Amino acid sequence: MEYRKTYQGFLLWMVGFIIASVGAAFLPFEEDLLIRITLNICTIGVAILAYIIYKTEYIYWYNGTSYEEAENAGSERRKQFAWRHLKRFGLFAIAFFLFSVFAQVCRLSFWIDFWILCCGILATAISTIRFRL
Repeated sequence: MEYRKTYQGFLLWMVGFIIASVGAAFLPFEEDLLIRITLNICTIGVAILAYIIYKTEYIYWYNGTSYEEAENAGSERRKQFAWRHLKRFGLFAIAFFLFSVFAQVCRLSFWIDFWILCCGILATAISTIRFRL
């Protein structure tokens, strides 16, 4: 398969992410649950993007990696690089989902979820900075 530069998949993901995020607002649930659903769409959406990058090897979608670097790295190195990102963001998405279920059952404030999401995504993203091709 020829490696080519394209952002079509990223744009499709963006459209799907926006539709899912906005669409969640119209679900017939109580406010706390709607907010938790929306927050989970964010974390799961980022994990899905990482999966798409893993499957397509379009690692240049990540900030700090150019298309030329990605092309020269070869398929195996691109897969390894993308897998490391997918593993981090996927584990965070699973952990956040499980916490959200716990928080909903225990009737905790959705603000706890919000701050865990903000800090968790930031920490996960920062933890991937050291990943190199």
